[in-house]
Amino acid sequence: MGPQGTRTCDHWWEPETKWHRDWKNHFPKDRQEVIDTAGNGERHIADVKTESGVVLEFQGSHLRRDERESRESFYQNMVWVVDALKRVRDRPEFLKSLGKAAILKLKPLVISLPSNQGALLRDWSASRAPVFFDFGDPILWRLNHRSPDGKAYLSPVLKTGFLNAYVKGQGLKGMSYRAAAKCFPALLDALLANRAFKHQAPLPPIQPPRYERKAPRVEGFRQYLARKQRTRPRF
Repeated sequence: MGPQGTRTCDHWWEPETKWHRDWKNHFPKDRQEVIDTAGNGERHIADVKTESGVVLEFQGSHLRRDERESRESFYQNMVWVVDALKRVRDRPEFLKSLGKAAILKLKPLVISLPSNQGALLRDWSASRAPVFFDFGDPILWRLNHRSPDGKAYLSPVLKTGFLNAYVKGQGLKGMSYRAAAKCFPALLDALLANRAFKHQAPLPPIQPPRYERKAPRVEGFRQYLARKQRTRPRF
């Protein structure tokens, strides 16, 4: 049975959206629809499996907790990319929650939120695998593992950086507050309304390069006479 037939028989299968196909098509064809077989013979088809063995699952619909845990247990080394525009309320809830975030670092930007802030975080904050929320902007929001105190930690990464990491095998780099605000303008308004952000030390302004002027040379009277003697015209 070929991949298409296996996909049809896979109970994890779901109809693909354009968002789903567009993400998969960033990767080579031979890395898409890869059959994975467990030791007990259970088989599933991963959306993408990179050369380094990382499985990428592009999730466009609501996923029950038991199914999410089953997939994470089966694939082990995996990453979720979630369509965060699928539900109309998710983006407004996320932006509203940014106004209550604790800013832990500005470069790279790391924020923390209660893991029950909005349906998106409630659905995904318990995931054991990295989760990236796609709101349709040039950046993704990475959700790290939930901490024991119930906080969810998020950081922005460029989509191009994500693809470089998982297509080309490069390191995944975080973004500074300033860089993220340029790509995600709503972030600026949300964080400026944030009390925790207002109490941060102000960002230092970008200074133009400084050119130091050399101090004039101070010379003694004898050195002055000697210099005049050397430069006196001779007849």
